[in-house]
Amino acid sequence: MLVIKNDFYTNTSEIKKSKFITIIGKVTSRNELDQFLKTYSQQDATHNCYAYKIGITFPIIGMSDDHEPSGVAGKQILNVIEKNNLTNLCILVVRYFGGIKLGAGPLARAYSQAASKPIKDIELIEMVKGFAYRVDVGITDLKNLENFLRRAKIEVLTREFAEHVTLNFHYQNDRLFDNENFSLINLEIMSIFLQSAN
Repeated sequence: MLVIKNDFYTNTSEIKKSKFITIIGKVTSRNELDQFLKTYSQQDATHNCYAYKIGITFPIIGMSDDHEPSGVAGKQILNVIEKNNLTNLCILVVRYFGGIKLGAGPLARAYSQAASKPIKDIELIEMVKGFAYRVDVGITDLKNLENFLRRAKIEVLTREFAEHVTLNFHYQNDRLFDNENFSLINLEIMSIFLQSAN
């Protein structure tokens, strides 16, 4: 299963004087989906059609034709998502009618093309199951921990400095520290789906 690397992509195309604006956004929950659609749907557009897929094992899937003939918009966009083995995204295709009616077949192809064209140009990464680590260490252990993570080729996502230092990173399993002797103050490991570059 693949996900988009960045949070947002956009592309504009014109087919028989109708303007199609494709907006692709990373979404990992219904709340993020609702916010994405609220933010990027264009109230002055003729149609705001979309499809989305969230998750892997039990994905949440949906689509909308937004008053286009049934099956010519949302289903075509969803087919692009499925064909490219994508998840955790919404593809919104905004249409401004240009005065020339396309007919069901050409309209379906237009939505499919509008959704698929930007997919060819965006960077995708493989989604794998792993673990998120949140480690609190004293300042004296920080250098040793960072050296250990560097040797293990683990990228620290964030560092928070307060009374202790908190490091956040991902790793493929929950036994990273089984054979290491760190005087860790607090170690919190949460099972999640994470994104990892191929």
